[in-house]
Amino acid sequence: MARLERGERQRRLQTIQTVVQQNWGVKESEIADETGLHRRVVNNYLRELDGEGKAHRKGRYWYSG
Repeated sequence: MARLERGERQRRLQTIQTVVQQNWGVKESEIADETGLHRRVVNNYLRELDGEGKAHRKGRYWYSG
């Protein structure tokens, strides 16, 4: 797996969190399209945000914490 540049992980996490906050119910695939990241990568970051209480999922949609 390729290493991310310093701060890139945090930037991606913040970008995904912002997309979730700006949309009332958004699918992983929509976040992937908007950010240009692979859907599986988006899923990993969303699960991290969920663990931190900053996002949660209901069905197929993600909502801000």
